[in-house]
Amino acid sequence: MESATRPVLWTEIRLLLLVAMATFVYTIVIGILNGTDIVDFDQRRILGHVHGGTLGWLTTAVFAASFWLFGEGKSISDRERQIIRALTLLAIVAFPLYILAFSTTYGNWRPALGIASMVPIIGFTGWVLYRARPIELGVPHIGFIAALGTSIIGGVLGVLLGLEIATGNNWLPDGGEDAHPATMVVGFLVPVGLGMAEWAFFFPRPPKATRLGAIQMVFPFLGGIILMLSLLLDITALAPIAILLQIIGIGIFIKRMWPQFRSVDLMVASPGRHAIMATIGLAFVIGLAQYFVIKYDGDFDLVPFHQLLALDHAQFIGLMTNAIFAMLMAATIGQKGNRLDQAVFILVNVGIIGFVIGLLGDWDPFKHAFTPIMGLGLLLALVIYALRLTDNKARWLR
Repeated sequence: MESATRPVLWTEIRLLLLVAMATFVYTIVIGILNGTDIVDFDQRRILGHVHGGTLGWLTTAVFAASFWLFGEGKSISDRERQIIRALTLLAIVAFPLYILAFSTTYGNWRPALGIASMVPIIGFTGWVLYRARPIELGVPHIGFIAALGTSIIGGVLGVLLGLEIATGNNWLPDGGEDAHPATMVVGFLVPVGLGMAEWAFFFPRPPKATRLGAIQMVFPFLGGIILMLSLLLDITALAPIAILLQIIGIGIFIKRMWPQFRSVDLMVASPGRHAIMATIGLAFVIGLAQYFVIKYDGDFDLVPFHQLLALDHAQFIGLMTNAIFAMLMAATIGQKGNRLDQAVFILVNVGIIGFVIGLLGDWDPFKHAFTPIMGLGLLLALVIYALRLTDNKARWLR
């Protein structure tokens, strides 16, 4: 199948994706230098690296995908287009500045720019809800709605945490600092990751959601909320319930998508292959989280930091980046890639597997070996997709 016809909001979609890629380059470079121990970064640079990935790369790419998913099926008025352009401009200005604040300071600039970043997050969520009313919703639509709604809660917690660090005042309950990343990682990334993975098989317009598909998205959404409450209120008994809901959600997803998964030739570069790796990444993350719950009685504060990093990177790269690459491949060249896509798939996925093993065991040789492999694959992918977004007619790119 040839690449999809350009959507109505193509200008905004492409701009958001290119900005997301540029921001991700910063994150990747910091990650390579840190993972190979070439540079020992302080906590500010590491937090800038983390938010460059979660906000600059993942969230910005999700916004672009939201424009594609929800921008079709109903005409867009001139007033609505003005709002869309304003939201796009706010996101591409506020997010990089927020990442810069994380990289350079612990002071008031963080919560101030956090509040500024909340404006496009709330605006995008409101626009998605507005567009959802008259259009036929597929399962990816429902996943995006659940994820964006949760991102508002996670964003507010992040701002309050920034205020606490900057002022020394208690804005969150004791232990509440863990609720912000947990809400974003579980409540935001899981529904949207599942949505993107499914979308890869039905790009550009997914079929109408079945009842089972809609129910599937309820479980990770509720799991994210319950995990947030568990950490925010220090109720460790809720953590196993949250993980159980995630397990049920991904179980339904695999059951529903099994015919599509079976149709994928794992030797051929395709969006579906990235979607399968995203699903495997999510299953691993949920399994590892369940292991932590059992071993540490639901208290994630007891989990060794390097193992939490393994959980996070499996989520960010194994699930979400594979899911975004599935979308980018489907959007730019269709359902069949070339040797460049083969190289990206191998480097990224071999790299993340080895890197996560190194983090779980705290084995420096694994981290030193697989960090540059993963980083090279990610950088190659960004170059390829950026060129395809700007010059899709180049023969060597196809």
